[in-house]
Amino acid sequence: MYSKNDNIIVGLLKNMIKKSITHHSKEFKVLDDFFFEVELNISGFEEDLIEKGIEDLCSNSKWYKINGAHVLSPDITAVRINCTDEKLKFHILKQKLIEFRDLVLGEK
Repeated sequence: MYSKNDNIIVGLLKNMIKKSITHHSKEFKVLDDFFFEVELNISGFEEDLIEKGIEDLCSNSKWYKINGAHVLSPDITAVRINCTDEKLKFHILKQKLIEFRDLVLGEK
């Protein structure tokens, strides 16, 4: 997921992670033992671009081993777009988001 530089959702997530370090924002909410719920502001972006990014991240499921459990998941799941508030919500595996965060914070 981290290497998908042409994906608008990945770009927004990278920006949110960088901002959350300095502003202590609460866009990441613990959903359960395996997933975080993420909320992104998508105001000002074309709907087609957002939908294409979502489709790309939802298309390839992979197996992950977490705490002894095997979980089949794409990059993001349970996607919801609120057009009124211009917010995108989705679930992402905790392990995947933590790895993604570490890569983003390691950028120079």
